[in-house]
Amino acid sequence: MATEMYVLFALVLIGAAYAFMRILFAMRYYGEMIITCPETKKPAAVKVNLARAAVASVTGRMLVELSDCTRWPERADCDQKCVVQLERDPKNHRVWNIASHWFENKNCAYCGKAIEPFHHYNRKPGVVDAQKITTEWDEIPAEQLPEKLASTRPVCWSCHVTEKFVREHPDLVVVRPWKKDGPLGEYVPEQHAGSEGQHAHHN
Repeated sequence: MATEMYVLFALVLIGAAYAFMRILFAMRYYGEMIITCPETKKPAAVKVNLARAAVASVTGRMLVELSDCTRWPERADCDQKCVVQLERDPKNHRVWNIASHWFENKNCAYCGKAIEPFHHYNRKPGVVDAQKITTEWDEIPAEQLPEKLASTRPVCWSCHVTEKFVREHPDLVVVRPWKKDGPLGEYVPEQHAGSEGQHAHHN
């Protein structure tokens, strides 16, 4: 009897481990993803029906179907041929991975510091366009992300916050030019540096 119980317990553990691994396999499709719409040939943001994908995966099948798309509800009756792109390479279609890869090894357009590696708990970097307007990357609609990244420069979170504050509250900001004219090589206001120079010359 004890042996049978051990065998049953082992089978339950094996079954649970198998189901867990299959669910993890389905989780490759978690999150918002970008595909190229076969109809328009343009980017569209989609989400996979994870519940159905997980159930199918546990039974040994792989079922990838969409639960949402930026082209819906107008084209909700499409044949979802785009899912082939996700099945081939889910990792490189995930919005988070696309943005992370783009910011990798890049420096801020303002301060020149390296953009910090991506983590979900990090403050998110942004981009600056030709009009010098900064935007956090995850505030950009996913379907517009590829085009936006191709036409902008990276900005660290600190510079984005500063630029956004200056842009939205110009009446609260005083911009003073600075020069490296201090006695120890430190930065001092240009006007102050000039007055010191005039005073020294007068003496």
